[in-house]
Amino acid sequence: MSSEVATAVECTHEPPHRFVIVHRARAGGGVRVALKRVDEPYPTREVFVTNRELKMASDDVSKACFVCVDKGFRETAIALPKAELDLGLPPE
Repeated sequence: MSSEVATAVECTHEPPHRFVIVHRARAGGGVRVALKRVDEPYPTREVFVTNRELKMASDDVSKACFVCVDKGFRETAIALPKAELDLGLPPE
């Protein structure tokens, strides 16, 4: 089962790359999250958030920014709000 959403997130690079969460789906051991870049054309990419990451104490899950990785920048991350990642998805 999947759920369509449009939650805006950005990475920690200056200036930040901006994304929207366009699709989420429960997958074995976590949630697949499709991110679409909104500030420039870029292919949509999926990141996988594990159930363990969802259960951690912080409010956000940090994932490497794939745009920064493609351009060779290091140590930048997209902060994904946990409350939005599995909202409306069936239980694991």
